Amino acid sequence: MKNVLKNQMVQLTAPTSIKQGDRDAFLAAYKEFHIKVFRFFLKRVVSNDIAKDLAQQCFTRLWQFRHTLSNEHSLEKQIFVIARSLLINYFEKEVYLKKIKASQLQLAKENAFHNDHAAFELTNHVHAAIETLPPVRKKIIVLKTFHHCTNKEIAEQMEISVKTVEDHITKAFRHLRKVMTLLAIVLLCC
Repeated sequence: MKNVLKNQMVQLTAPTSIKQGDRDAFLAAYKEFHIKVFRFFLKRVVSNDIAKDLAQQCFTRLWQFRHTLSNEHSLEKQIFVIARSLLINYFEKEVYLKKIKASQLQLAKENAFHNDHAAFELTNHVHAAIETLPPVRKKIIVLKTFHHCTNKEIAEQMEISVKTVEDHITKAFRHLRKVMTLLAIVLLCC
C-alpha cells in the first residue's frame, strides 16, 4: 500500500518536480521506469548492450530537457515519447550505416573489377610486347618469367652459356621497357 502511494506520488509530482530540477524526483522516476524502458528497447533491438545504452540515453535526455516536460501528461508517457524518438533515431542511423556499407561494398567490387580489368589489359600488353622480341630472347624471357627457370637452367636447356642468357635477358628487358613506355604514352594520349 505504501509503495502504491509512493508510485502515485511520483507520477503526480515528478513532471513538475523534475522540471524544477529535483534530483530526488528524477532518481525516483529512474528507479520506477528504468526497467520498463530497458525492456522496451530490448524487445526492439535484441541486443542487451544497445538496449542499456538507449535506456541510459533516454534518462539523460529526460534530465537534459526537463524544462520541456508537460504537466498535462504523465511522466511515463513522456519518458516513452523520448524512448520512441531515440529508437527511431537508432533505426534511421542503422539504415544509413547499412546504406553506406552497401555503397562501400559496391565501390570495392567496382574497384576490384577495374583492377582485374587493368591487370588483364597489362598482361595482354606485356604478352604483346614479348611477341615483338626476337625468337631466342622471347624463349629466354618466357622461361625466366613464366616458368621461373634460373639462368643456369635456361643455359643448359638452350645449350648456350650463362653469360649469353644474361645478355639476352638484359637486352630483352631493355626492349620491353621501351615498348611498354611507348604503349603507356599512347594510352595516356588517347
